[in-house]
Amino acid sequence: MSSRASGGALAASLITAAIIGFAGGAYIGTESEQTASGNEPTTESSTDGSGTDASTQPEGDGGEPTENESSPETGLTLAADPQSVTTSERIDLTGSIEPAKEGVVLRLQRSVDGGEWKTFSLSTPITTNSDGTFSTWVQTGQSGENSFRVVRKDDSSVVSDPVAVTVS
Repeated sequence: MSSRASGGALAASLITAAIIGFAGGAYIGTESEQTASGNEPTTESSTDGSGTDASTQPEGDGGEPTENESSPETGLTLAADPQSVTTSERIDLTGSIEPAKEGVVLRLQRSVDGGEWKTFSLSTPITTNSDGTFSTWVQTGQSGENSFRVVRKDDSSVVSDPVAVTVS
């Protein structure tokens, strides 16, 4: 019984250390990035619902991607089929990342009728294949114009153009 208890305590300690390590690394990473660019640290911080810090977005940015938001050497594409469905009908989403890279994790976001972008929960994460392509599918009961986009999980400045699907 004591080995089971000490195993549980060890696991809890390792998880706590990992969380502290990730948080500390993220803090140090943002501090060094701000120092290198000469920017002052910001005091505002928000999350997008997935636990990802969204404080790196420029002030006044409503989360809408701009044409120049992703770096010129990196880009994401996204396509939806079909573009008009009834509620709970399957929507296939496909796309690619340039340059092609395997294992890049992407977040799917949705905006309904021009509202704010929110992370769309998926049972399986979107991950790119060796040729840089990815695919997933979704169903929604939310009627109206559902716009979808993908965001690189490790670099939220890399965002696809949105694709609109009319759900009735």
